Amino acid sequence: MENVGQSKSRNIEFQQKFGRERLLQSLVKAPEPVIFDVGAHHGESVAYLTNILPSAKIYSFEPDPDSFNRLCTAAVEKVLYFNLALSDIDGTVSFFRNSISHTNSLLKVNLSSRDSIGIANAAAENDTKYFESFNEEVRVAATRLDSFTEQHSIGQIDLLKIDVQGAECRVLAGGEATLRNTKVLVLEISFFDYYEHQTSFMDVEQILSPLGFRLFSISEVSNNPMNGRTDWAEVVYLNQSFTDREQSQ
Repeated sequence: MENVGQSKSRNIEFQQKFGRERLLQSLVKAPEPVIFDVGAHHGESVAYLTNILPSAKIYSFEPDPDSFNRLCTAAVEKVLYFNLALSDIDGTVSFFRNSISHTNSLLKVNLSSRDSIGIANAAAENDTKYFESFNEEVRVAATRLDSFTEQHSIGQIDLLKIDVQGAECRVLAGGEATLRNTKVLVLEISFFDYYEHQTSFMDVEQILSPLGFRLFSISEVSNNPMNGRTDWAEVVYLNQSFTDREQSQ
């Protein structure tokens, strides 16, 4: 609350010392870290991660064929590109494409959303054409995180970044063995009703907590100017079990 405690001054000091870049650099200390970039879109996260961790080897995953083609045009050194969805099954899955490509997802957009400003405005204006730009279904190749790491003989992940528009728990559910050998997890959790399934901290914690992960930081929050709720948050988890093993070696 206002004028209670020292949170304001502490947050100012935090921003001076950290920020997402410095935070990740302080946590990912391997000389040549292995990074998984799940939900790579057009390469925004590849550019960001190679800038702050230039010695990293990055495995970049993007299921949408058009976004994947654009992603690959960068051809960044030490980045491997995979036209795959990471999910909780091996095989093929339905993937839903929208006119705003960064909202593409394994989940359908909820066309009755009360949190989406665009959908609310279109409904108020009876703009039926607007609703035709969502949920084009295509089939894409999918694999579990555990299947991929086993196939590629990857024993450890230093940083796992997941931004998959509401399908976070599907990725986590397919990777229990891999997560045990993952040090840092950066995860975007979608709380709003933009998709047909909403995620909660409880959903995420039920998977991560038994594996030794503890919430380390909330690095970014997107608040909704229409109704005052929080739409999504980017959170950083640290695998305490992993770091304990490192320190004991």
